[in-house]
Amino acid sequence: MTSFSIPTLSLSALCAALALLPPTVNGQEEGVSKGAIGKALRSPNSLIRHDTWTKMNPEEKSQFSMLVKIMAKMPWFDRDGTIKALATAASDEVLDKMIKALKKDKDRAVRQGMAVALAKMDDPIFYKHLYDALDDKDPTVRRVVVHSLRVHKKPEAVDALVKRFQKEDDPVVKTFLESSLNELTQAYRGPKAEYWLSWWETAKNDPDYKLGETDEDAKKAAEDLGHKLKKRRTVSILGGVTLESSERGSGIGVPILIIPPYGYSENIMLPFLSGLEQRHKLHYIKLPPVRSFKNLRTVSAKNIPYYPIDQLVDAFEDLRKQTNEERFAIMACGMNSWIAMRYAKKYPKSVAGILLVAPLSGVKEYAKATGRFKKQGKSKKDTEMHYFGLGRTFNTNTGESTLDSYQRENEITKWEGEGGCIDRRSWSLFFHDERDYVISMLYPVKNHVMGSVAIPDFDLFKERKPALRIPTLVITGKSSLYNSIEDSKAIAKYYRGIPLVYSFSSCMPFCEESKRFNKDVAGFLKKFTRVKKDKSKK
Repeated sequence: MTSFSIPTLSLSALCAALALLPPTVNGQEEGVSKGAIGKALRSPNSLIRHDTWTKMNPEEKSQFSMLVKIMAKMPWFDRDGTIKALATAASDEVLDKMIKALKKDKDRAVRQGMAVALAKMDDPIFYKHLYDALDDKDPTVRRVVVHSLRVHKKPEAVDALVKRFQKEDDPVVKTFLESSLNELTQAYRGPKAEYWLSWWETAKNDPDYKLGETDEDAKKAAEDLGHKLKKRRTVSILGGVTLESSERGSGIGVPILIIPPYGYSENIMLPFLSGLEQRHKLHYIKLPPVRSFKNLRTVSAKNIPYYPIDQLVDAFEDLRKQTNEERFAIMACGMNSWIAMRYAKKYPKSVAGILLVAPLSGVKEYAKATGRFKKQGKSKKDTEMHYFGLGRTFNTNTGESTLDSYQRENEITKWEGEGGCIDRRSWSLFFHDERDYVISMLYPVKNHVMGSVAIPDFDLFKERKPALRIPTLVITGKSSLYNSIEDSKAIAKYYRGIPLVYSFSSCMPFCEESKRFNKDVAGFLKKFTRVKKDKSKK
C-alpha cells in the first residue's frame, strides 16, 4: 500500500482546516470560494484539484494556511498547484512567511515547495535565501534547490552552486549540482568540485567570458571522460531497427547494462546511479519503438504486437560484442526484467551478475498487479488508480481496452484531461512518498514512446535455468503495487540470489533510497572485476 494515496490522504485534517476558512474569499481577481475548495478536496480528479489550488489567493491569511497544508500533505501534482499560487504572492507579509517556511518549517515537503515557489518569482531579492537553502540539512531539499537555481543565469548563482559543491557529500545532490552548473554555464567541467572551482575563479574575472556561452571544447572533453552521456552506439536488430545505448562512468569494475522500466527514459535513473560511476562503466539502454519491428506476432483486430523479448536479447548480445566487453552485469526494472532473465538463460557466459529492481516473474504477476490497481483504486474511491488498472488490459478480439469498455457499459463520460490524470497517477505509484518534488522534476523527462504491446506468455519458473550459476540481487520496495515482495523473494530463490526489501520505496528504490541502493549494488558487484582473457592459452 502506498503511503500517500489520494484523494483520501489526510482528508479529515484538510477538511478540518477548510472549516476555518471564511464563507467567501474576497479581493482575488478569479476568486475561489470555500465551497469550491471543499469540492476540489473531495474530487478524484487531480486536474480539478490542481487547477483549483492555482487560483487560490495566498494574500488571504486563511487561504495561505490552506495552501501550506495542501503542500505538506498531498501528492506532487497537487503541490505543483499550490506552488504556482504561492508564486503570485506580492505582499511583504506573505513573502516573509514563505522565507521563514523555507528556512524553518519542520516538514521537508514544505521547504521543498517554498524553494520552488520563490525560485519561480525570479526576483533577485530572494536569491540570498535560496543560496542559504543550499545548506539545508535534508539532501532531498538541497537537490530541489539546486535544480531550481539552474534557470537563474547570474554569476551569484554559479558562486553559490560551486561553493556548495566543495562541501557536498551526497552523490545524488552532486549529480544535480553538475547538471545545474552545466545548464547555467555550458562549461561542462565534470563531476569533481575542484574542477569547477578552478575554472570559475578564472572565468568570473575574465571580462571576455559570457555566462552561458557554450564551450564546445569543454563539452567534448567532458564527454570523452564519461562526465556526460557519451557517444551513442547502435546495433541493428531486424530490418534496420536499432538498439541505442549511451555510456557514463569508468573503472575496473564489471560494466553494467541498464534497462529502465518499459516505456520510460534512462533520464529517470541517471541522476541516482552516480555512486556507481567511479568503479563501473554504465551502459544506459534506449529501447526502439515496438512498431519499428517487422514480422512480429500480433494479437487482436488492432494487430497489437507481442513484446519482442527474444529479439532484444539478441541485440544486447550484439551490443556486448560491439563494446568489447566480455561480460555485463545487467540491471533491469519492472517488466523489462524479463529481458534480463531471458538474456541470462540464453547467454549465461555473457552475464556477470543480474540486478533486478521491482521485477515481475511473469504474466501472472502482471495480472495480479493490474488487479491490485483496480481493486485498491475502487475501494479507496481513487478513480485515477482504478482507471489505470483497467487501462492495462484489452479485449484480444476487438482491441478495446478494459477501461473503454467499462466506461461504455456504465455510460461514463470521459472527463477533460483524463488521459493525463491517469498517466500522472501511474507515475505517482512508482514512489513511496508521493509528495516528493523530485517526482515533478522527473515527470517531464520520464517518457520514452515505445507503443502498445501485448504481454507475452512469460513465466520465469517455467524457463530453463541458466547453464551457469549467476549471482543475482533482487531489490523491491515495500510499498510497491507494481510487484510483490513474495514474488521478488521467489525470483531470488530461483537464482539462489539475494532478496532485499526497502522500507521507504515503491518501484524507484534507486531514487527514493539512492544512497543505500548504490551501496548495496556496489557491494554486491565488488567481488567482480573485468574478466581478462587467459593469455596462457594458445
